[in-house]
Amino acid sequence: MSQFRDISFKPGELIFTSGDLADKVYFIKSGTVEVLTDLGVPIAKVSTGQSFGEQAFLKGGVRGATVKALDGVDCVVITTEEANALLYGASPLLVPVFEALLLQQNMSNELKKSRAAGPEAQ
Repeated sequence: MSQFRDISFKPGELIFTSGDLADKVYFIKSGTVEVLTDLGVPIAKVSTGQSFGEQAFLKGGVRGATVKALDGVDCVVITTEEANALLYGASPLLVPVFEALLLQQNMSNELKKSRAAGPEAQ
């Protein structure tokens, strides 16, 4: 992944907010981020070796959650254009499979957010 750029975030820094355009996917080299609902309720932590922001692989994707750095975080960032070039370059068959997996993940994330909001939100 040396052709992609590195980016760093300070503790407490917002990386993106729910509703933002999903234009980058992040792979964590070090540190931990927290994924929050629209109401600021934590629903997940993502750390070294993991990724977040996969919505960027979908055309016209919009962020479904807010992500902030819990500590100093160093990431490799891949833009939507770079991500799609990787997918299409590997095999056109990967695109619909990957999109289906992302949609399934989105449904799972929505379920987590509704559970975090409590029974009154359901």
